[in-house]
Amino acid sequence: MSYGNDYSNKPFERASKTSHTNIINDAAVQSFLSKCKIPPYFEEIDDKDVELHMLEELDENPIKNIITIDGGYTNVYVKEDFPSSTIAFFQFGALFFKHQDLLDLKEKPFIDPDDFSKLQNIQRIKLVVPTKGIALDGEDDFISSVRRTIYEFFFSQPEKNGFMDALKWLIFEEYRSAEYDIIWHLASCPHCNVGVDIKKQDVLSDYTIICPHCGKKIYLTDVLRLHEVIDNELGAGGILGYLTTSVEQIIIVYLIKQMLNIRPSLLSQTLFVKDGPLAFFGQTANLHKPMRKLMTFLNQHHSIYLVGLEKSGSFVEHAEQVSKKMRPKQMLLLGNSYIYKYIIPGKEENNEPYASSSYYGHKVIFKSEHNNVYVATIPNIQAKVEPQIDDYININEILHNITALKCDLYYNSLVPVVLANKLVSLADHPSSDLLKAFAQEKINK
Repeated sequence: MSYGNDYSNKPFERASKTSHTNIINDAAVQSFLSKCKIPPYFEEIDDKDVELHMLEELDENPIKNIITIDGGYTNVYVKEDFPSSTIAFFQFGALFFKHQDLLDLKEKPFIDPDDFSKLQNIQRIKLVVPTKGIALDGEDDFISSVRRTIYEFFFSQPEKNGFMDALKWLIFEEYRSAEYDIIWHLASCPHCNVGVDIKKQDVLSDYTIICPHCGKKIYLTDVLRLHEVIDNELGAGGILGYLTTSVEQIIIVYLIKQMLNIRPSLLSQTLFVKDGPLAFFGQTANLHKPMRKLMTFLNQHHSIYLVGLEKSGSFVEHAEQVSKKMRPKQMLLLGNSYIYKYIIPGKEENNEPYASSSYYGHKVIFKSEHNNVYVATIPNIQAKVEPQIDDYININEILHNITALKCDLYYNSLVPVVLANKLVSLADHPSSDLLKAFAQEKINK
């Protein structure tokens, strides 16, 4: 590789402009490439594999309220010289509005700012996390600083104990009327790296657990296992995406918990829209299990309308192609045979449902009556290799309302998703530059 040079006026060596011939002519390289396979092009999709279902009409729309959850972050330098220091600013938002307010707005030829403000009732939640070369006062190292930061955030937002209580409520299934002896297995204690089985009664009033092996304090938020991918030297840049999706879904859990405590009937009137799929990724993946259990419980005893919508990636790219074979108001359920043949390289005979170790829903491609195309994840009761309509919780109601939420401002977009993103996202310019200057000023003081 070639190198740049910030330390001398002498040039570093430059990459060769002819060395590629050695790669092109290498027999091993040629052999490897000949074994590689890519998903078929649109023209190669067999119509027999595209089993389409029509969206059923609703006698009555149960949805009265829409809540959209979104989050974003930017990672900035506090110190650019070696050794560098970075910090990440997060902003999460839960956007609330009444479904009827949106419908009324669409009927008007001109939008009054006061009417538009009805769609911008958002609660913003902020989080700052050190990502490299920064330690908190009172902590021994970088890893413990990040762990404490996440713990204190869950402990304090959006109210005292808010997210922490929601996390405990989720993993120990406290929403059930009867007590269950739930044991949460933590793969490794952050201090001694030995696995720990955690029971509800082990959790102290400050949401910590004493490790039975080393006697040191474990935060309840350590069940996210983010400490496993944080390094004192390399930093915590690898956790930012995992942390974002985890907090977004804990916000959903918190809101569900609040509704059940205050007015359970609200749950059966509310559609939750998450930006991105319904899944926990990486180190946090195990949380999909209690999330699926919660969805199953709510489906049996109340109602739950939840959808994750994707804006990019392999599934979205494929959806644009296969939608040419779809009529308006049709949906394509995505099972193993289709996914591994046309979207993700893999074995069709795979016996495990696609992404069953991280997702708590099944994917579906939907073409609305306005010809907009969406890739949606809808909760499932049980992951299936080849899901059927009944395996998606409230699929018809959810997709019916997605159609009504369309936004003409951007391609295949929805009003609540666009608004939430605009209200919480942190652009590289000027947000990143301003936050960088802000962080440098405050930390250097």
